[in-house]
Amino acid sequence: MNYLSHFVFNHEVRDLPCESYFALGVVLPDLWMRFSRKRRIRWKAVRAAEPTNAVGRNLRAGLLNHIEADRLFHTAPVFLRWQRELKERVGADDIHPALVDFLAHAMLELALDHHLLHEDESLLPRFFDVLAGCDAELAAQRVGVLGAVDTDGLGAVISGFRARRFLHHYRTVHGLADVASLILALAGMPPPPEEWLRNLAHQAVSLSAPGEVWKDLCIDQELRV
Repeated sequence: MNYLSHFVFNHEVRDLPCESYFALGVVLPDLWMRFSRKRRIRWKAVRAAEPTNAVGRNLRAGLLNHIEADRLFHTAPVFLRWQRELKERVGADDIHPALVDFLAHAMLELALDHHLLHEDESLLPRFFDVLAGCDAELAAQRVGVLGAVDTDGLGAVISGFRARRFLHHYRTVHGLADVASLILALAGMPPPPEEWLRNLAHQAVSLSAPGEVWKDLCIDQELRV
């Protein structure tokens, strides 16, 4: 899942309390590539951490929530079916199979946020209003302790994310394709032809539906966070 699908699943489908540092903790694994490709969160350290303050506890809970929800989502029957069908629809004779797999996966996640934006015009401002309740530098420092990682500069990335609100690009198919191109650039991966990428975005939107994801995840008794 992506930024908005995590948010909606947690706070509207599962009705978890909407706490700012928890929500930021959920955001950070998706935002991390914009911060660094070299510095990695040590998840073993996060799981072993025992924060003594509310900020640390909520950030840790959010980080672990993201990882657990993604683990279930990436093995959900509906997501696996969408991936197969999406790759069949777009074809990719001249594109490396690993790149096709990566883009099909990423585009379906972006497409879920696309649908959510169109279903609820108030979602984007509500999402960023919740994140506005965090002190970005404090959050970065606490995540560094939790994840045993150097987070110098992460506070600026968090602040920039809140200021630019680039998720509005998810409203259009062209916007989804542009975001996917940016993801590839951040990952240092070669871009496919623009027309192919836009068709991928169009097909991902036509295949996906957030309600089907909620149904699959809510019946999974392994969801612990």
